[in-house]
Amino acid sequence: MKNIQCIVALAASLLLVCALATPAALGQDRPTAPIVPFVPDAAMERADVPDLFKWDLTKLFADDGAWQKAIDRLEAAQGALGQFEGRLADGAALRDCLKLYFDLHSLANRITLYANLNLNTDVVSARNQSRNDRALKVMASLMEKARFIRNEVMDLDDALLAAAYESAPSLAPYKSYIDGFRRRRGLVLSEEGERILALAGDNLFAEIDLNEIPAAPEKAFGGLMADIVFPEIDDEDSKKVQLSLSNYGRYRGSSDRAVRRGAVSAFFATLKQNQHALAATLGGQVEFSSFLARARGFDSARHAYMDKDNIDVAVYDNLVDTINENLAPLHKYMALRKKTMGVDELRLFDLYVPMVAGVEKEIPFNEARSLIVAALKPLGTDYLELLENGLDPASGWLDLYPCKNKESGAFSASTYGVAPFVKMNYFNSLGDASTLAHEYGHALHSYLSMKNQPPASFRYVSFIAEVASTFNETLLSDYLIANAASREEKLYLLNERAESIRTTIYRQTLFAEFEKEIHALHESGTSLTAAVLNETYRSLVERYYGPAYTIGPDDDIEWAYIPHFYWKFYVYNYATGLSTGISLAKGVSTGGPEALERYLELLGAGSSLPPVALLARAGADLTKPDVIRDAARLLDETLDEMESLMR
Repeated sequence: MKNIQCIVALAASLLLVCALATPAALGQDRPTAPIVPFVPDAAMERADVPDLFKWDLTKLFADDGAWQKAIDRLEAAQGALGQFEGRLADGAALRDCLKLYFDLHSLANRITLYANLNLNTDVVSARNQSRNDRALKVMASLMEKARFIRNEVMDLDDALLAAAYESAPSLAPYKSYIDGFRRRRGLVLSEEGERILALAGDNLFAEIDLNEIPAAPEKAFGGLMADIVFPEIDDEDSKKVQLSLSNYGRYRGSSDRAVRRGAVSAFFATLKQNQHALAATLGGQVEFSSFLARARGFDSARHAYMDKDNIDVAVYDNLVDTINENLAPLHKYMALRKKTMGVDELRLFDLYVPMVAGVEKEIPFNEARSLIVAALKPLGTDYLELLENGLDPASGWLDLYPCKNKESGAFSASTYGVAPFVKMNYFNSLGDASTLAHEYGHALHSYLSMKNQPPASFRYVSFIAEVASTFNETLLSDYLIANAASREEKLYLLNERAESIRTTIYRQTLFAEFEKEIHALHESGTSLTAAVLNETYRSLVERYYGPAYTIGPDDDIEWAYIPHFYWKFYVYNYATGLSTGISLAKGVSTGGPEALERYLELLGAGSSLPPVALLARAGADLTKPDVIRDAARLLDETLDEMESLMR
């Protein structure tokens, strides 16, 4: 026992050397300065963006030298885990082993996060790429050395584990982690079977996000999409521009119908020319996922990958079935869009442009901060204080503006013991303000989870991840609509709400049903040829969008460029997330302090309970149709309000 105590003390000292911030220490390490107007420019060098608008990575490591020293310390310390192998039936040994493991894992997470955040701000830097690869290898090494923990915890006799809890009460913070493994112990194969599955790339027992472990078909898909050359098209000034994956969305949403028609036609025609290779990569992904599921004894790949997060497939089926029973609002939306836009045929390239006159105005960052705080007032003073502090650039949470070589998009990232980081590419638009509210939903969710949970249970699964973000978006949308300055602005905002429900709930459920169907086809022996995939997708689009919508001759190839189909039954989370966000936002806005208390408890719960139970306790039972049905009803009510304003 003396040796074990020394090992634990060693790991603790390693973390103390890092001297990193705790989540309670929001403190602004940089002085607050007046925020002057700033004009975003994606071509700007990063050095030209004021430091105030960049995240403060010294909260992770003081510099690259400190980061490298942390790697050296981690590599030196992780071998100490081996001292516990074969001894985890003893409660004290199990506790000390898990304490050491989570200390090391927290340090490894900080190492990988530091590398990843640097890479995101300069994706072409060879140094950043090399640093990121190095960090991932260190994490993989730690996970390999800790593999015995999973195996021994699964093998523990129930009576022995009960005795371990009794002999070591301080083992309690690890209970949800232990229970997560033991719940799945019947899926473990023999030592030789496990070795073979590991060589094959099994990820059903991975502790990190499954979608961070791309299988060979996903890598092949990425390479194929990178190699496909799309043709030139005419832009709004009749000038030739090179169509690409990165600008397809921009031209698909052009206000010039000829431009957006040309973009979609050229994009899909090119995909059709490569349809057999694309069918092979997606079919390979389905085959691989199904192989792993069968090897573990699951009924289907869907059962396997939902079981990873402890979610019954009934939740998935409830979403698909309820949306199919409530397609009428989507059909109504298509009919209204067709009529309002005055087109003979409503096509895919008519769906990504506002159907009412655009009134979008610039919303500088300072104004967006004020809007978000005002909109989220129902969340109470404690939440707002955290929000205002995190939104202050001096806090170091935020990397706000675009610059040359910065990766597109936005995200929130966190690791235990450090205030979250938020990446934006803020261009002063309404959409950017909404995205900012969305990402701070994630950030404060992570912050509150860290504040209330130990390292073993602070991370929430993807099923819950989109709830807090869409909750914030919903309150912001409601606030903007209620305070619209004109009829035209209100129409525009209502259209934005309708589009959000269409794309995030209906379209993602269509994707989820497609993913379910193609796996079922494969598992029944049907070969997933391009023709089969095209026909399956076409029939779903026709059913979902209804008689007012016309599907083009090549539109059935849309499945081919969607990376989410390689993410192992992930897309349904978007639909359940927004539906739940809408439902809980309504409850907090109208339900009094009890509803707010339940919601804040959810944000602080991490993974302390099964995810479906956590949402049900907050007031959203995803095993029943109510939450999904309410989101469909909101679309219907939004369309009624739009029609009334149009009259």
